[in-house]
Amino acid sequence: MYLIELTNYCLNAIGAGNQLKDLKFELSNGDICFIQTDVTDDAHNFLKALATLVRPVSGTYHFMGKTANFSDYRKLLPLKKKIGYIGQDAAMISNRTVRENLLLMRCFFEDSLSLSLDDKAARLCRIFDLQDKLDVRPGRLQVADLRHAIAVRELTKAFDVLLLDRPEDYFGYSRFDLFNEILEDIITSGQAAVFFSRDRHFIETFTNRKILITAGTLTKIPI
Repeated sequence: MYLIELTNYCLNAIGAGNQLKDLKFELSNGDICFIQTDVTDDAHNFLKALATLVRPVSGTYHFMGKTANFSDYRKLLPLKKKIGYIGQDAAMISNRTVRENLLLMRCFFEDSLSLSLDDKAARLCRIFDLQDKLDVRPGRLQVADLRHAIAVRELTKAFDVLLLDRPEDYFGYSRFDLFNEILEDIITSGQAAVFFSRDRHFIETFTNRKILITAGTLTKIPI
């Protein structure tokens, strides 16, 4: 059984990209998949689709054999819980503090409003210097701090797959090496990942699968 399987998947174009049509894609545990493309927006679109942030024109999305239901966003929440997404389109709820945003998914699934940050979340907040910003709303954060807070939220999910959209731009090079160390720990534990990056060292370090998206079609590339 595949972790993620897209069948005859079609997506409307975004930005300067192409319509992505009749995509067939499978992702298994342990796959670290690099996206190579001639149009940046096509990679963004594909990653957003994997994150269930865009609804397909047609086709089916299976996660561990179960078909994703796009008719109601609440039906996607159990699936989103298993997917970490770090990219330009990730956001926090504006009228909740950083702490509340970090706890929101747990509060929903554990049906409790009196939770505190677990050890992993607290550790990542220290690494990204967020301890004194936890009770601030996202709109009052600097861009870098907001991105770090989103990264902490996604990395502390009990995810099965991690999606990364140009992490070198997202974190900035001053924090990119630190993120690489965190990611290496995740990768060695067997989780799957799909990413788009232009950082050659990052690509060569983590990739064990490649796909090519060109002119709206997806092709697997031997590695």
